[in-house]
Amino acid sequence: MDGYKKIRQNLVHQGKVVGFYEDIITLPNGNTVTWDLVKHPGAAAIIPVTEEGNILLVRQYRNALDAMTYEIPAGGIEQGESGYDCVKREIEEETGCRAEKIEPLITIVTAIGFCDEKIPIFVGTGLHKTEQNLDEDEFIDVYEFTPEKVKDMILKGEIVDAKTISGIMTYLNTL
Repeated sequence: MDGYKKIRQNLVHQGKVVGFYEDIITLPNGNTVTWDLVKHPGAAAIIPVTEEGNILLVRQYRNALDAMTYEIPAGGIEQGESGYDCVKREIEEETGCRAEKIEPLITIVTAIGFCDEKIPIFVGTGLHKTEQNLDEDEFIDVYEFTPEKVKDMILKGEIVDAKTISGIMTYLNTL
């Protein structure tokens, strides 16, 4: 890759979801460096859009920030599962709605400087109310906002999640 060569990759720690690695790399100028890498199995996210054109967001606690956050529904892709199958499951688990139509929007890389996590983001329409089916460690509230309100929340810094901002702003630019 244009003069970069990975010499070795050392697993430092394998967590429940992610692995932490040290990559030993030779640079184009011949110098050798050690770079951190977090390997992630992948996740998928969905923007639930109501019949009125409003957007459902979930509000949940995020340990990394020690704060409650507004986000689009998302979850880890399980072994052998596609991004589509993941969001089909996650939208119902987190919002208590099933989407009649699920279409791909974009795929993002969440933290390209040190992590390989990719998140395909979808748009879900034709929502039908079912029941939330939260995991044992999830406590999620669902809110409905107009597209204008969600954009305003992003611009005011009330929504800080990268997948949510990327997905919503891309979605709003397709309208």
